[in-house]
Order: sequence, then C-alpha cells, then structure tokens
Amino acid sequence: MERIVTTWEENGMLYTITATPITKNQIPTSFGNKTEILSVFEYLGGTPPAGTGEKVYKYATSISAKIETKEVSSAKYTGKIMLYERQMLDVYFNKDTTAVPVPENNTESAYDPQSDDLPF
Repeated sequence: MERIVTTWEENGMLYTITATPITKNQIPTSFGNKTEILSVFEYLGGTPPAGTGEKVYKYATSISAKIETKEVSSAKYTGKIMLYERQMLDVYFNKDTTAVPVPENNTESAYDPQSDDLPF
C-alpha cells in the first residue's frame, strides 16, 4: 500500500515522493548475484557468545532467509553448522546501514515528545 508523502513542481516538472510500508520480506538477503554463505563463527571471526547462533537462526527463519548446513570436523567441534548469507548477517548484526536494523525485544519507543526541542 503506497501513499504519497509530498509533491512539488519545479522547473516545469512535477516531483512526487511516495512511501510504502516495510515488511519482513523486503529485508535484503543477498547483494546482486554475489552471495557469500558463511557461518556465524566465520562472520564474527571466532566463537560467538552463548545463544547467538539460536537467535540468528530464529531471525533468519522469521524473514525466510536462505539457510544452508554443512558438516564440519575439527579438534574442537564435529557436527552440523548453519550457514547464512552475508547480507542477512550484516542486517542482523546492524553492520548494514542501508537496511532495516533488527528490532530489539523492547517494543517501547525511546522517543519522548515532551523533550523534543524542535520548533515545529
């Protein structure tokens, strides 16, 4: 559902800015045709804090992101690992400034209109 935000005329041209609601499916999960698939361990450059993998998996499934698995065997771990697209991990860890950041569990807004000192 698109709506017009503003319009104006300038130099014989009519300009219109529209807005559309953001949905979970609009969060990008790849960049063009170049898709890098990697684990949370690889992305962070080491062992993530406890519970991070589960949180990333829940987020990825909530936005229908591409998820792959791979069997690994090392001195410290043998078993299946989850792999995600780098763009989705960038969004999750808020390193992608062009996408919508991952919402926190806190549903309250930090904005306080009483402390707003703007003149309008």
